[in-house]
Amino acid sequence: MSDDESAHERMQRYESLAETERQYRGEKRTVLEEVRSELAAVVEAAVEREGANVTVEATSNDGTVQTLIARLDRAALIARVADELPEGFTVKRVRDDGTLAIEWSRRGTSPEQRASAIIQAIVNEQLVTDADELIVSAPTRADVIDRAVELGVSRDLAGDRLQRLDDIGIVDIEDGQVFPDGDS
Repeated sequence: MSDDESAHERMQRYESLAETERQYRGEKRTVLEEVRSELAAVVEAAVEREGANVTVEATSNDGTVQTLIARLDRAALIARVADELPEGFTVKRVRDDGTLAIEWSRRGTSPEQRASAIIQAIVNEQLVTDADELIVSAPTRADVIDRAVELGVSRDLAGDRLQRLDDIGIVDIEDGQVFPDGDS
């Protein structure tokens, strides 16, 4: 507390600071909304370009009803998103429900980050579960690496990143098959 400044003057200064804070808070919200819109546009454009895989899931006994399933090629989508994100943004996490987290990392994106995100998507995409969500089959290590190579990841980098994801508990490699870690 300054001896030259009265309580009244300090309160006036406080009000001025509070007004400045409100203005900056509004600016922050506006900037963040602009970033959200740009990131959403990148993902929407990637979905539009990559499209969906459509398969016939079932046909009724009399053949009159066809049940079709449209699925995004998540691995291709993640590869496209990773390539088109603004500088400093990266795909941080991909969940088995298709949710992806995009992080502003303050630095340029790296091939390692891109490869890790693609590999996570491949593992989740190729995992087959039954009606009770029990795993029926999982991709092999070779299948994951081959698919990553199809999406522009070098074979060596794919192998290194897959091993790194196993080491940090994002995936589990057991008997040559790759499973998402239950805790991630």
